Amino acid sequence: MSGDERVTAVDAPDLTVEGEVDAPPCEGCGTLADAEGPCPVCGRLAVDDRLGQVVAGRYVLESLLGAGGMGRVYRARHVVLGEQVAVKFLLAEWTARPEMRARFRREAVVLARLRHPNIVSVIDYGEHEGELFLVMELLRGFSLDTQVLAGGLTMPLPRVVAVIDQVLQVLEAAHAMGVVHRDLKPENVMLLDAGDRTDKVKVLDFGIAAFDDERNVEKLTRTGTVRGTPQYMSPEQCVGRNLGPPTDIYAVGTILYELLVGDTPFTGRSVAELMSQQMFNPAPSFAERPPPREVPPGLEALMMRALSKRPEQRPTAAEFRDALTLCARGADSSSLAARDAVERARAAGLSRDERALAPDRAAPAEGAANETGPSPRVAMWGFSGERAAALRNALAAHGVTTYPVRDIGLTAMAPDRMPWRAVLIAGDAAADERARWVRSREDAAVKRLPTLVLDLPRASDAAAVIRAGASDATLASLDDAAVCQKVLRALRRGR
Repeated sequence: MSGDERVTAVDAPDLTVEGEVDAPPCEGCGTLADAEGPCPVCGRLAVDDRLGQVVAGRYVLESLLGAGGMGRVYRARHVVLGEQVAVKFLLAEWTARPEMRARFRREAVVLARLRHPNIVSVIDYGEHEGELFLVMELLRGFSLDTQVLAGGLTMPLPRVVAVIDQVLQVLEAAHAMGVVHRDLKPENVMLLDAGDRTDKVKVLDFGIAAFDDERNVEKLTRTGTVRGTPQYMSPEQCVGRNLGPPTDIYAVGTILYELLVGDTPFTGRSVAELMSQQMFNPAPSFAERPPPREVPPGLEALMMRALSKRPEQRPTAAEFRDALTLCARGADSSSLAARDAVERARAAGLSRDERALAPDRAAPAEGAANETGPSPRVAMWGFSGERAAALRNALAAHGVTTYPVRDIGLTAMAPDRMPWRAVLIAGDAAADERARWVRSREDAAVKRLPTLVLDLPRASDAAAVIRAGASDATLASLDDAAVCQKVLRALRRGR
């Protein structure tokens, strides 16, 4: 496989799921070498019967990029457009296993759902001669792991911050849609040349990602089954339980540590030793393992918060992004906790009026949570795709953190995510579902929360939901700025 082209791998069924596919050994002498040229030892060219075949009537397989125990990846060309793509095959022996077919299909579905500029794009999916295939964009660049200690030095701090910020952008989008990557590591982060001497990040390998709303995910990755790469696995991932967005945040904290120090926080002679350290040992501080370059103390504090053993103590992807730039600028003293950096970042986006816990001219409504502080939380239900992202970004600009939820009642949600300050309901959801949400205000956990129904198609619907108990409603024609003002008003009033 050439040094400037990488594609995602087919997952191995064992603990360490590697992100980069390995070139197959030479059939003549067994040397592991570049899959595209002659063997450097015996000169033999690799033979692959698939080369030249046309897959799905559209993609001509031109060369083998790499292979592993479960599949092969080829460079291919679209027969009409001439576009270069990567075609990944799951080998026939694995295609015959329902679990592996489901996992391979899930990767295609994840990539198709998460259309994002920093995620490798999926183009096609199907079956060819008994083997499942996935067609993706062909990436030209280098993996982040090759840059950890390039030339014996770690990456410059501004570059580290830019790369981590783009990874967190991916997680913001993925987590908002209920997707957890679960195998983030430098090998799964590609750096492409953006043309202006900056890095364009692509996050790879969603093969073991999970959907929050996937009913059969436990059949694919059963509770207690451990999947991932030990150096980057969170404590909860080491025991195979309660995996969620904080699992990915832990991995990002580990990657940030590695980019700053030159090595991961924990190393061990065995998988068991590594996992034990992840579960019980605190990450070594910079005093114990000093980075080769000066790092602002606030950045270390933020990183350590991401590496907390308890998931609820880690920042969200949005909070991580907000604090990252401030900390990298050295805005925090060594005594400042990472949580303070996050709160200051949120407060910076609020107007003077919005920073007030409650308006002086009126007493807060009964039951209102008037301890909003700089980062009020609201639950979102029924929003998806571009609309969810647009609403989340619009509210984030006003310092409001959004959490997508899927249950009709909120009492089932994790206590660490409480208290929400409001509930936002998608107006284009089925009327009976909207009504169930409004009626859920009878639940003790949400009774005190303002409930807003947004993006209703008709004015008559607005009157109906308000009569049913909603605090407020907006029509789909209302712009996001006005929607945000309604949400902020409800947060201040508590109803």
